[in-house]
Amino acid sequence: MLLDKRLYLPEEWIQDKERSKERRKKCGVPENIVFQTKAQLGLEQIYKAMGRKIPFGWIGMDSHYGQQPWLLDELESQGLLYIADIPCDTRVWLELPQTKVPLRNGDRGRKPTKLKATEQPIEVHRVALHLEQNQWNSMYVRDTERGQLWSLLAFLRVYPVVDELPGRQTWLILRKDEGEQKLKYQYSNAPSDTPLERLVEMSHSRYWMERAIQDAKGEAGLDEYELRSWRGWHHHMTMTILAMFLAMLFLLELQIDWKPKAPELTLQDVREILEVILPKREITPDEILRLIEQKHKAKLSAHRSKHRKYELGREKRM
Repeated sequence: MLLDKRLYLPEEWIQDKERSKERRKKCGVPENIVFQTKAQLGLEQIYKAMGRKIPFGWIGMDSHYGQQPWLLDELESQGLLYIADIPCDTRVWLELPQTKVPLRNGDRGRKPTKLKATEQPIEVHRVALHLEQNQWNSMYVRDTERGQLWSLLAFLRVYPVVDELPGRQTWLILRKDEGEQKLKYQYSNAPSDTPLERLVEMSHSRYWMERAIQDAKGEAGLDEYELRSWRGWHHHMTMTILAMFLAMLFLLELQIDWKPKAPELTLQDVREILEVILPKREITPDEILRLIEQKHKAKLSAHRSKHRKYELGREKRM
């Protein structure tokens, strides 16, 4: 579920003193609003959620946030668990390198004073090229409408480059989802003894964030606005989030009510069933159960077919 929102204002809106005052007044931007990067706004939302005592297991983020060491360090200092996408050219050391102050070349120039690593780090996309076959794990992720989703994953303990020096040892996760060619790369500060199944769950959790935003746009009109004011944007976003929350709560209540008779009932089932029965004047509980049974038979058949194809593909690869 979407819980909070922040409006990012470009730096020129805040720093351009000649035009910003007129621009801010026209759009109703409060005087106390200062420029903040997207990462700063995201961190502010996290602290707001903690202040509201909203429970969460970890923080997921895309590569825009994952490539900002100060943000990861801040989360680490607060004891917060994260899983962060990173760009393919992110550099790491596979082993902790030695560091020392290099000797000065010749008699001229300043004497070096900064520590440097004695070995060069490697970009994460090159790490993938040197992995052995047995370092990759084929792991189940979740059920989808088209069947089970499996991924190939590799899990390594590495030392990220922070200010040209080795940072704290962390997880590097390399992932290739079934049906895709592109590799994805992630950092996580999860403990070294974290079960791999837990890391898989964390690795794929951003899917649900993206799904929430897609649902908000498709079902509640999150992006359907033409606004010119600070107040108007915040009003629209608040109402959209509230509408999504109430809709999900309603679907969840229906799901709970029908669980005893249809144990495999999902929220998606409830929504699709409502689309069928709401236009009708009358419908019996038996008709609803028949609809549920038909949907689940079709879903089970799709899962079995997908699993058979996957097993045949795996046998060929072996």
